Amino acid sequence: MNSLFRFPLCAALCLAARSFATPASEPPSQLDSAAPQAAQSQARRVILIGVDGLGARYIPWDEMPNLRALRDSGTYAVARCHRPTASAINWKSAFSGLPPEIHGYNLWNSTAPGIEPPDCALQPDGSLPDLVAEIRRQRPGAYTATLYTWAGLGFCLATNEASRTRHFAGVSSAYKGRDSAVFDEGLRQLSRNPLFMLLYQGQVDATGHATGWGSPQYTNACINVDANIGRLADGLRSLGLWDDTAIIFVADHGGLDKGHGGKEDIRVFEVPFLISGGAANGLVLRGPILLMDTAPTILALLGLDVPEKMRGRPAAMPR
Repeated sequence: MNSLFRFPLCAALCLAARSFATPASEPPSQLDSAAPQAAQSQARRVILIGVDGLGARYIPWDEMPNLRALRDSGTYAVARCHRPTASAINWKSAFSGLPPEIHGYNLWNSTAPGIEPPDCALQPDGSLPDLVAEIRRQRPGAYTATLYTWAGLGFCLATNEASRTRHFAGVSSAYKGRDSAVFDEGLRQLSRNPLFMLLYQGQVDATGHATGWGSPQYTNACINVDANIGRLADGLRSLGLWDDTAIIFVADHGGLDKGHGGKEDIRVFEVPFLISGGAANGLVLRGPILLMDTAPTILALLGLDVPEKMRGRPAAMPR
């Protein structure tokens, strides 16, 4: 190929990977398209609530008062997940700050890149960028925790770099109890004053596959998650941690009928992206937002540097 027409592979892939998010009609997204400006946060900790399979258009806001309270006191936007719309692919994007074209996860249950990442995307040690590993690198003495119910999540981020990690194992039909146990453990971990904590919920996705996205059972699973959110908010307030905590609430994909991967429908692509808690005061989300913006947003909220290798960007900025 003539050198005049060559274009760096990483740049071409990353430019192609960023699409444009269109907010759902209800509730309105609080988006600001102003020029990028790093968020000046007072967050002493960030808690990430990751809900598998919660499409933005399926959130029963009237029946999720705790999530609604976080939305109303914080900043909320409808983001878009990445194609293919499957779990490991999108959680890897969330934790690495990279699109699937770069990190190489290509299956719903990928445990390693199925497509070799380009060398220019790798860290000096040969690994892909990772949220938990980056927090440990910049704040080696900080306490972090990753708590989750789907085993596959452990292959999407560097859980071995966390101070405390636990997979709550069991069958899919028992997700409700295991999701609740994740928050039980998360409440106990607050006494360790974690800089970062992940609380993953799997029952919404499992119920969608069993009974359909938007079914009454799906709504009940959302209500169960909302009860866990309420317990976390109460715990933070009772411990005096609310004012300097940022809570981020995201999902990896939506769904249609009883599936999602490969389905070309807006109900599959649109996911919630919410920041709340006392440390979110004065912040607004800047769109469009992709799921790969999750890790950069968390690092910025904690006052940490976003690695050059991450292609996502901090989504929060001062009002």
